[in-house]
Amino acid sequence: MSRLSCFFLLAALMFHRQVSCAWEDDSSEEEPKIARQVVDNSFRSPYRFAAYPWQQWSSPYASYQPRYQPSFRQDAVTVYSQSTPGFTQSCKSSCTGERGNCFDAETCSSLGGRASGNCHDGRVCCINVVNTCHGKYSRHSDAVTLNNTYWQSSLRPIPASSSCTLTVKLDTRLPDNTPAPVSPLSICQVRLSFLVFTISQPDSESLCSGDYFEVAGATNTVPNICGFNDGQHMYLHVPPSDVTPTDLQLTFNFGASDIETRAWNILISKIPCGSPRLAPADCLQYFTTRSGVVQTFNWRDVAGTATRQLANQDYSICFRSAPYSPRQLCLTPCTVVTTQKPFSLSTPSVQTTVATTTATSLRPDVSQVGSLDCNNDFVVIPGGFNIGNPAPVPNMAFDRYCGEKFNALPGNNASTTVCTSATPFRVLYRTNRDETLTSPTADSFPVNSIPVNGNRGFCLNFRLQ
Repeated sequence: MSRLSCFFLLAALMFHRQVSCAWEDDSSEEEPKIARQVVDNSFRSPYRFAAYPWQQWSSPYASYQPRYQPSFRQDAVTVYSQSTPGFTQSCKSSCTGERGNCFDAETCSSLGGRASGNCHDGRVCCINVVNTCHGKYSRHSDAVTLNNTYWQSSLRPIPASSSCTLTVKLDTRLPDNTPAPVSPLSICQVRLSFLVFTISQPDSESLCSGDYFEVAGATNTVPNICGFNDGQHMYLHVPPSDVTPTDLQLTFNFGASDIETRAWNILISKIPCGSPRLAPADCLQYFTTRSGVVQTFNWRDVAGTATRQLANQDYSICFRSAPYSPRQLCLTPCTVVTTQKPFSLSTPSVQTTVATTTATSLRPDVSQVGSLDCNNDFVVIPGGFNIGNPAPVPNMAFDRYCGEKFNALPGNNASTTVCTSATPFRVLYRTNRDETLTSPTADSFPVNSIPVNGNRGFCLNFRLQ
């Protein structure tokens, strides 16, 4: 065979691979590849360029620099298949890793979707992407009805002092009142998977005083968040849509600064009532694997002493356990590679008395010292105990933890593993409204001074055992 013939044969094989990838059937009812909510090494390569599944020819982020491109960590994505009667079959593109819906090609095109692979019955896997906030208006809004919709920030610069709202409609009609090609099956929850989420950081008081993201229409408590939240998620609870179809409003509000990095890619997944994938009542976050990493919003392994904890957080983090299987939930602070603190919720304070004068000062790098230390910012682990179950001592923590070391023993300078056997497994996280003064316990001394080391939140490895 001549060199020229070999060249044409190789070119033909490469072309065949491109075509087969673009239309490969990937709608089988395989078990979802559920990985940890936040990847351990995300700080090293948060977007994993080598394994990046988006193709340049189809990516709406193609003109972005790599650091702004969305990452597709296989992250407990809500997937429904033919095993859910009456619900439009979901699919996953074998080429890009994106989630979509099985529609015929004409319907996919009319909805503005992009075909990426085939479903078993001849329909295409239709990927639906919504790009909003195009920079021309200070207030912009849009609406989506389809399950498995990606909401992405615009490629154009986002103006300061503006906002962008996406309405998630849970009824069966499109915004122009025409019937949507989706099942009228009742929806009880909507999951938001933050594949990319970067807006401005909180101020020194932990308030999202510049940019912030808010949710309206959910029945559970959903805090406002800001900063860096790649890999995080939220479960939004709603009344059954067949009884009370309630719209959800997702809004990014942008502050006056025009130098902030603002980019997002959010997968919106609808969960029908009665689905085994529903999160328990009042759970904002829900982890379905036996091990993984749970982080507070905006925690990140980066150097610095700035405040990363967000104010006014008050929500439950839940963990799935099958009957007669795991008997304990154990939590251990993450290993960091920078100067970041893996656990930092209100620096403990101590009082010293000299003669008749009593002075109060902060005691960094230890666990909670006294019962009043965990008044402002804390995490509740019901029935928590140190691994090894040490003997009780005065001021030992049994459910409420704070300070800068994760330990039930008071004033301890080392973190450890804390376990609980109280079911259902859930952790409650709460922060107050500031970082300076909240009666009866001050967060900083002198009173009303900005802390030298801001609170960071936490990063904990979890395991059900």
